Amino acid sequence: MRRVSGFTLIEVVVVVGIMAIVSSLMLANFPRFNKQIAVDREAGKLALALRKAQSYALAVRDFNNPLFADDPFCLTPPVRFPGYGLFIDLAEKSHYFIYGDIDCSTDHVSGLAEEEIVETVNFEGRVLISDIIGFSPGLCGGGCSDLTEASVLYVRPGPAIFIRSGGADYNYVEIIVSSSDGSVTKKVVARFTGQVSIE
Repeated sequence: MRRVSGFTLIEVVVVVGIMAIVSSLMLANFPRFNKQIAVDREAGKLALALRKAQSYALAVRDFNNPLFADDPFCLTPPVRFPGYGLFIDLAEKSHYFIYGDIDCSTDHVSGLAEEEIVETVNFEGRVLISDIIGFSPGLCGGGCSDLTEASVLYVRPGPAIFIRSGGADYNYVEIIVSSSDGSVTKKVVARFTGQVSIE
């Protein structure tokens, strides 16, 4: 008698059952996976925006206003070749700004200097900034988590880097990027040494 090779009904049912279990586990974790990808992408964009502001400052980008002074030492503001930075405001959690410090104040004051804005960067995929934490040994070594805004400014030739919030200077700042429900977070760290990292 000749044997016919093939799958038995029990083997097919077991394989289909295993595939159903694996598929259901993947579908159950898909929303978190999707949020993680969105937060990772937006944290990367934020770090790149910091690098973009730094490159604008080092490249001596023209602010393109012929009425501004051509003053490399910031003695007669507004200036055409300012330092450039990134400004984040928790009142506007869904976007942040790249700005030129045309008034040479080493800070961007929310609502007062709209003409300084070079580019507005919007978060996508239900991602927002949930917190800003500043670190300074003189103010709060363990971190000041009550910051409502922060600016990171790069001024040539070094560049000199100013990390400020509410008139106070910080050694570094942590910007917490999260999903809208807060279940997934990522930290972008900007230091006064020029280092930008994502943790």
